[in-house]
Amino acid sequence: MVHLVHNREVEPAGNRFARALDAEGVGIRDTVVSLLANTPEYYAVYRGATWSGRRLTPLSWRWTAEEARYVVENAEARALVADARFAPVAQEIAEIIPESSRFCVGGTIPGFRSWSEAEAFSAEPYPRPLAGDIMLYTSGTTGRPKGVKRAFPADDPPPTMIGRMGMQMIETFTSERDRGGTHLVACPLYHVAPCTYSDGALLLGADVVLMESFDAENFLELVERHRVTSTFLVPTQFVRLLRLPEKTRKRYDLSSLKLVMHGAAPVSVPVKEQMIDWLGPVLFEFYGGTEGGGVMIDSRDWLVHKGSVGRPRPGLDVHILDDEGNAVSTGEAGSVYFAGEESPFEYKDDPEKTAEARRGSRFTLGDIGRVDDEGYLYLLDRRADIIISGGVNIYPAEIESALLELPSVADCCAIGIPNDEWGEEVRAVIELVAPHDQADATTENTILEHCRLRLASYQVPRRVDFVERLPRTEAGKLARRHIRDPYWAGRTRRI
Repeated sequence: MVHLVHNREVEPAGNRFARALDAEGVGIRDTVVSLLANTPEYYAVYRGATWSGRRLTPLSWRWTAEEARYVVENAEARALVADARFAPVAQEIAEIIPESSRFCVGGTIPGFRSWSEAEAFSAEPYPRPLAGDIMLYTSGTTGRPKGVKRAFPADDPPPTMIGRMGMQMIETFTSERDRGGTHLVACPLYHVAPCTYSDGALLLGADVVLMESFDAENFLELVERHRVTSTFLVPTQFVRLLRLPEKTRKRYDLSSLKLVMHGAAPVSVPVKEQMIDWLGPVLFEFYGGTEGGGVMIDSRDWLVHKGSVGRPRPGLDVHILDDEGNAVSTGEAGSVYFAGEESPFEYKDDPEKTAEARRGSRFTLGDIGRVDDEGYLYLLDRRADIIISGGVNIYPAEIESALLELPSVADCCAIGIPNDEWGEEVRAVIELVAPHDQADATTENTILEHCRLRLASYQVPRRVDFVERLPRTEAGKLARRHIRDPYWAGRTRRI
């Protein structure tokens, strides 16, 4: 399903919800949680909570009831807005929330009030506008989700910090005439990037088109129909778009697109080259996380520095450090740290994880990278995902980039599996375009021969395993732990 959100409707809807929270005694600095699909009500909840000084925590509708309950309890939530289609999970977590502060969208859930009751309040300007915040939880692919919490701004008026960041990104990469058009949301709004950029677009006067789920051809049709000027995508969506037949891709007029932001997961060089060839120099990559950071690059710079994620945004510095916290030489690999973030974070109720992410005023998202002599950052991999074989560091992203050059490979994951002699060996787990049960030794040999031509000998997988589908988070990140764990059953991995 697709929804059109008119810019003029967002603030009045937010005012109504802010007053509904006031009426139920939800405090100015309390937390509101949402369990919503990509529907217009999301913006009413987001704007109402965060422009009245509250904190919003969106829940993933893919989470189990146990995961959602943990987040609601950890966030100390005082109000809940849930979509009726997610009733089983909503009912499991409802007892944590006062009954009068539970609202249901799109139907009924026992013990929840109808959303129409929130809509009955006045839409007049809210009398006490105060910037709140959004507290997002990491995806939990390496354990329980962690709440990224920042101190509330003292007495700042709206918009929120992420709204300001979304505005800045769009303003940086577009001309003034292109900022008030239409923004297309093609990823779940409970993730930081789709929320940030769509909020920024709204603040700049744009209307928003919401896709509840992504379909490649439908995406192209919506761009043409609504003359979409900006959107955010993840690399797996690039791959799906490029898999469409050429005649299908040429059927749609995409000339209105001025800004296609992307991030959240690595993109292979050939895939990005094809996207730029197709859409023109409208791709803008951003590297950061829920915790903060910000490195960015436009298409023209990327074509000169292929594979780079760019240079830091103004006011932010990038440092590459070794395991002892010392700066490494230019071009040498190390842990990527940021410094200069205007609003430092902590992981809620987890001082140990917070300490692990920090070195003084610097913080890391856990990635390994290098910086060239012009200050461009190249990411190599996640520290937790590095394969160490015979004492040699092997970066899965380099292997996966080579594998994705093969037209027969729909998706792939390179992992380290136990090897008694070397500690770990490289295994490629592959999702084919054709049904995986058609794979045979010839298919595997073709893939391995391609790797031998493209990679160093120590990077070449020993074997290939074929699966029907690889698990990815909604942000496009491989759920590596779920792929890797079966290989390590009964064994202890060193990371």
